[in-house]
Amino acid sequence: MKQIIYFLENTKKIKSSNIIYINLEIDFLKFNNILELDNYIKNIIRKVKNKNRFYIFLDEIQEISWWEKLINSYRADDNFDVDIFITWSNANLLSSDLSTYLTWRYIDFEIMPFSYLEYLWYFNLENTKQNFLNYTNFSWISELYKLSDNDSKLNFLKSIKDSIILKDIVKKFNIKDIDLLEKLFFYLASNIWNLFSLNSIVKKLRWIEIKTNTTTIWNYINFLEKTYILHWVSRYDLKWKKILEWEKKYYLNDLAFNNFFSSTYDIWWWKKLENIVYNYLRQNWYTIYIWNIWDLEVDFVAEKWKEILYIQVAYIINNEDVFRREFWNLEQIKDNYTKIVLSLDDVLTPYKWIIHKNIWDFLAS
Repeated sequence: MKQIIYFLENTKKIKSSNIIYINLEIDFLKFNNILELDNYIKNIIRKVKNKNRFYIFLDEIQEISWWEKLINSYRADDNFDVDIFITWSNANLLSSDLSTYLTWRYIDFEIMPFSYLEYLWYFNLENTKQNFLNYTNFSWISELYKLSDNDSKLNFLKSIKDSIILKDIVKKFNIKDIDLLEKLFFYLASNIWNLFSLNSIVKKLRWIEIKTNTTTIWNYINFLEKTYILHWVSRYDLKWKKILEWEKKYYLNDLAFNNFFSSTYDIWWWKKLENIVYNYLRQNWYTIYIWNIWDLEVDFVAEKWKEILYIQVAYIINNEDVFRREFWNLEQIKDNYTKIVLSLDDVLTPYKWIIHKNIWDFLAS
């Protein structure tokens, strides 16, 4: 919110007198109800002599009961020229709930953890392979950057995980089997990039003596996805022109949940790289699929407006089999859209019309 305010003041040249910011998590004691909050806002507006639009920022809106009635009344008043920005806690409200609360059109935008470029900017670093590897092996949650030792970082991540699972999901959806929910999360977090059906997940869990069913697993995965800790991508069958909803890959919103909680023997670099590329595409507003072409898989097909990117993600192209798997699959696609192989190779080997690029350069472009 403060970044948006900074943008309004410094780029759009909006006067600070026309910007109202209230953090209700801190200031909730000032307001017993929406009437007091309404009076507070309107008193500020009355004191401002210009009649330009006002920008109202209400942080942690769930702290005030019936907040939606106040906001809907502002939007219904033709004489009240405002743009309103709100944030909320997932334990009280999910983005999918907004349409039930707000009677007017709204824009819902997702704030993701730091991208690779933001990481470089924050630490004032150059775009190099080593800095990219450091980014991959750490976290993209900016609060962690302020903590000096690994124990503090691990405890902070555990608190985030517990807050999302125990507070946001269990409280919101009245989950009974908390142990299953947590084990499912760790199972998926440890198996990023694997292609799963619901039946295969149930079988894997039963193999480690966790009894469940596909309905429960589907619901729990939905809850994890709604709280932004986990995302899924469906497989698209190019031959039959249909989305195969029963097969999905799962990616983490932040790799720290894998880096800090998985075994140190479980490095699996290609999984991490694929997860990072997925997040980059998501941050840049692409619609993302995993494509299947005559039993050959393409890691990502990313679509935005009329642009399509076909992307293969590899660790290192170090032998003929890997080269065939990454480049030959893309060669079978006979359209004119961009096709890219991303890897950690120091020496790049483009092939025909297929681009070979370092992952760190792709993410910084």
